[in-house]
Amino acid sequence: MSSSAQETLAALTKLKETLSGDVVCPGEEGYEYGIARWSDNCVKQAGYVVFPKTNEDVAEAVKFARGQSSELAICGGGHSYSGSSSTQGGVVIHLGKYMNDARCDPEKRLLYVGGGATWAIVEKVGMEHGLATVAGNVNHTGVGGLALGGGYGWLSGRHGMTVDNMVQVTVVLASGEVVTANEKEHPDLFWGCGGSNFGVVTEFVFKAYPQRLTVFVAHLVYTIDKLESLLNVVEDWYETAGPDEGLHWGCMRVLPGMEPGKPNLMVIYFYNGDSVEGKKAAKKLYDLGPVFEKAMEDLPFIKLNALQNEASAHGGRKYIKGLTTRSRTCVEAIQAVLQAQDEVVKSNPALVHCGVLFDYSTKQAITAVPLEVTAYAGRGTGAEGIIFQFYTDPSLDDLVQGQVRAWAQIVSERTPVAFKAGKGGESFGVGYTNFDPDASGSDAARVFGPNYKRLREVKKMYDPENVWNRWYPIEPAE
Repeated sequence: MSSSAQETLAALTKLKETLSGDVVCPGEEGYEYGIARWSDNCVKQAGYVVFPKTNEDVAEAVKFARGQSSELAICGGGHSYSGSSSTQGGVVIHLGKYMNDARCDPEKRLLYVGGGATWAIVEKVGMEHGLATVAGNVNHTGVGGLALGGGYGWLSGRHGMTVDNMVQVTVVLASGEVVTANEKEHPDLFWGCGGSNFGVVTEFVFKAYPQRLTVFVAHLVYTIDKLESLLNVVEDWYETAGPDEGLHWGCMRVLPGMEPGKPNLMVIYFYNGDSVEGKKAAKKLYDLGPVFEKAMEDLPFIKLNALQNEASAHGGRKYIKGLTTRSRTCVEAIQAVLQAQDEVVKSNPALVHCGVLFDYSTKQAITAVPLEVTAYAGRGTGAEGIIFQFYTDPSLDDLVQGQVRAWAQIVSERTPVAFKAGKGGESFGVGYTNFDPDASGSDAARVFGPNYKRLREVKKMYDPENVWNRWYPIEPAE
């Protein structure tokens, strides 16, 4: 055994003796769980996976990785489209196994959430007291990635983005130091974590708000010939929609109860109120004549963010390209994308699971926040869209990526899309960062816009050696 191998073995042995949690290597029990991700094409063969139980465990894992000059990746829920929570040969700090709890302080209306928790547990503990915060629309998503990347949800129209409701974080820095950051303690770090990553966030604290126990949701399906009519209704609705409304629409070829391969239009309409008012607000959607409708008139709020879990289940390969529109979506652009997808499906039926999906979260509370308040800088008024392909064959990776990029290009050529950071009608509110499959190599200056200069200064203060560089890498100031 070489001297370097001996040193590595000694360091690993010491780490195992020090941790209250676990560390596993390839072939050992728990390793496959540690590298598994929501999308199989984001799986990488880590050299080590550490499952910490405490902040001190995280600090020891960071010191071990740096001592071995190993790349570090942080995994919470493992949903990252870009694979930023994985590393090839490096060290994964996986918070999801042990640091995944949540608790509610109903008097202060605060939610304390472990860095590895998913939104399902957050909603459960909050609604035990009739309280909720802005959570992801799929409740098996990890809290950490969603929050640090901005965070949209059904409650965004009323309460803003997830990051807008973050009041404190506990962070393990690259130095191994554990710090608490909020508006008074380490305020620069707190600001930087509001949209970026400067360490391992082991606990979040979020504002919580009184939330009614039931909501109204309508699930509607239309034939593809209704595309132009549906787009017009949706865009007209969006111009006057209130803060307690939200809507997703998309075109998919795989829907429960529908013939696979045949494109159908799908709408999920949300109203945070009673069913009578909800149905009235959704009247024009019903008037379009859906071929399928399901009104969930008194849906328990706790079940709201589980509605799309099955469609967004773990496993399989997924490539998704996000874009944010800056004006009414062009029907010709969507038609051109769907035609291109039809041609792909005809030539390769295994690629039938493709489509487009747009999130029309109302933006009143989001655009009300000044751009400089958080590092996150995508506060445009447009809709958040994704073009996607789900598949299983690894040999199709390059083909799929090229196809999805081409489909996104079709939309961007015919409908103005956000391309740099900003807010409001200027939009430029850059495409939603959590929808970027290239986040590990994207241009951070473009993404963070006028906030990037301050981010570089914060990086110099808290991570001058740029250890945390797996997600929109920020160059420390000189």
